[in-house]
Amino acid sequence: MSDFSPQPTAAMIEFYERRTIAHIGRVRTCLAVMADITEYGAELLIRGQDHDASKFGPEERIPYIWLTEFHRCRRNGEFFHYPDGVAEQIEEAVRHHMSVNRHHPEFHLQPDDMSDVDLIEMVCDWTAMAQEFDQNGGSARGWADKVIGIRVHFGSRHRQFVYSMIELLDQHFSHFGFTSEKSS
Repeated sequence: MSDFSPQPTAAMIEFYERRTIAHIGRVRTCLAVMADITEYGAELLIRGQDHDASKFGPEERIPYIWLTEFHRCRRNGEFFHYPDGVAEQIEEAVRHHMSVNRHHPEFHLQPDDMSDVDLIEMVCDWTAMAQEFDQNGGSARGWADKVIGIRVHFGSRHRQFVYSMIELLDQHFSHFGFTSEKSS
């Protein structure tokens, strides 16, 4: 990563930290649900402890603050432009994030190299995003439909497994409900 790094405002930092911590909390909740209803309990709880920890590390933190602000502004219809050099830093940080977090297909040589635990964490990540933005009733199904077969090409077994895990989470949250936590 280049040494140049324009500093985000205190408000941007506060929003990033609040939003990212809330996202991780939603993922942990989903992982805990899946730990109770699948055979991967202990592994999923361990994944919850480390989910997205790299976003607070030196390779990702500042660029992800800028990226989060971009998306906050876009969702609110506000104009936003990255300072010079920030877009490149964001691209580098996103590449880093995907290269150190097993729940991203890009971590693996092939998407079908993902373990069941990797796939469940990915589904929990997508579910947390759908809940945050109140999309598809909080279901990861919309995320899966936009990604699988378009950006990520899973084989039949992985595709079926992902959708079955989405269904399990959807059943849990339709029974117990979820709290939408829109970020502003």
